[in-house]
Amino acid sequence: MKSQGFPISLLLIVLFVSGIQLASSTMLWDRDEPRFGRAAVEMLRTGDLLVPRFDGQLRPDKPPLVYWWMLPSIGWLGATDLAVRIPSILVSLITALATFHIGRNLGGREVGVNAAVVGAWMPLPLVLGTAATADATMMAGISVSLAILVDQAIHGARRKHLPLLTLALSWAWLAKGPVGPLIFLLASTWASIAGRQSLQLGRRWWRTVAIASLIAVVVFLGWAIPANDATGGQLAEIGIQHHLIERSTSAIESHGVSGWIGWILGLPFYLPVILLGAVPLSALLFPIVVHRHQLFDAQGKGVLLSALVLPVLLLMTLVATKLPHYILAAFPGIAVMVVLASSRLERGEVEPQLFEGVAGIVGRWISVFLLLILSIAFAMVMNHHGGSSSVMITATATLLCAAMLVLRMKPATNFWGWRGPGLSLITTWIGFQLIFVGLGEIQSRLQLAPQIVNAIAASDAPEAPLVVHGFNEPSLVFDLDRDPKQGQKTVPSLSDQFPQGYSQWLQTAGPAWLLLSSQARERDGIDPQGSGCLKVWSNGDAGTLNYSTGRTVSLELWYLPAS
Repeated sequence: MKSQGFPISLLLIVLFVSGIQLASSTMLWDRDEPRFGRAAVEMLRTGDLLVPRFDGQLRPDKPPLVYWWMLPSIGWLGATDLAVRIPSILVSLITALATFHIGRNLGGREVGVNAAVVGAWMPLPLVLGTAATADATMMAGISVSLAILVDQAIHGARRKHLPLLTLALSWAWLAKGPVGPLIFLLASTWASIAGRQSLQLGRRWWRTVAIASLIAVVVFLGWAIPANDATGGQLAEIGIQHHLIERSTSAIESHGVSGWIGWILGLPFYLPVILLGAVPLSALLFPIVVHRHQLFDAQGKGVLLSALVLPVLLLMTLVATKLPHYILAAFPGIAVMVVLASSRLERGEVEPQLFEGVAGIVGRWISVFLLLILSIAFAMVMNHHGGSSSVMITATATLLCAAMLVLRMKPATNFWGWRGPGLSLITTWIGFQLIFVGLGEIQSRLQLAPQIVNAIAASDAPEAPLVVHGFNEPSLVFDLDRDPKQGQKTVPSLSDQFPQGYSQWLQTAGPAWLLLSSQARERDGIDPQGSGCLKVWSNGDAGTLNYSTGRTVSLELWYLPAS
């Protein structure tokens, strides 16, 4: 299809509907999504918009914007999985608009429209753009600030730059702290130094950046100072020490390898993340990097494209903790880079041989290899967990079809044509939609929280207190959906609630619930049946894979009747 004249509003509707479809395919994935979602629910019900809390306990992981953004949809749809995912889908539209403006400034309207689609439908932004986490929210602020940078560099100063940049940086600060504004400042510095002879990024621009940055910090402190006071200083202590300093200097929560040797070994971590996160268009990345000087001028557009991608990659490579979503901010630039290169080939501005030589062949086979690995891995997961054969076959066939399209790809043709890069992207997007349908089916068996909550709700004591021993996933707190009392958890562990253990729990007046893993029962010599408790639910002696830990867990739900 020709994107010239394609209404951007219609494009946003298509992206929104496709996001809703993907988000509806699965429940919230343990552990991050239920934590974010539940913190927003508690913020709405308590009316405390300052301090995020999960199950009544301080949650200093992220600033409040993502929770604020979830409040309207929770108020409308209730505490549901889709309600806490809709905000990420909406803010992803802001990122798509920003990507459109970057592409339009660098290559015209058609490049902008195509880049917006590519930036939204590449696998990594596609998945994170529907997740109930802070990443998509932060990306909206970063992408808008980068779009302003490109607009300034190409067209010079405009009155709207200062208010828009102030809003974007304030948004990024309130979404995820200093990391978003830091990425923007690094990109601006890179572009200013490398493009000092060709880009309009002089003193006036840096005055705008300084004013916007200062106001954004003041806005952030307007929340942070009273919130920190309300928590007795814990918010700043935990947030800065653990989530900023420790993540930068050490691999926390097993996300990376500790020590200097581990840091060195982890330096190439993001290379496969980029290739898989951009598949199938990663087929074009290798020849683009090899022939960058022929594809883009070294002083203007080439500098801006490198500023959109390289600073975030270098920054996150230096950070000790490694997670795929840390480089999400590079993908608007990657999308524009791929589309702009294809556009120049299509218009005959560069030689097609640049993508048909050794670099092009290597890039295609890398992409094909990744699609094959992805299809095989999905088929193995579906087969192992008894997933739908029809979904498995259809998704696998779709990904294999995408691989064949990559091999037949001819970048010098129309982007959305039969041999254009866009068709392989759409085919891969369809494959991912099917993958998530299959994963949603498996997740409904593996994620035990809904089964536990349904068993409690169907009993004669649906409001009786629950304690857990040997299992404590955030999805249980989200699905149980109980409002915590001041300073108390709705799903406390047995040891936290009853320091003397099981015997002390038995002395409660009842009714009460105990969710117990068979491993903990055998280890601690607990005999609920001999103590007069009733087994209401179990997932069997064979247990179920807890995908959060990679271990099989066998659970039993015991009911202590009223004495």
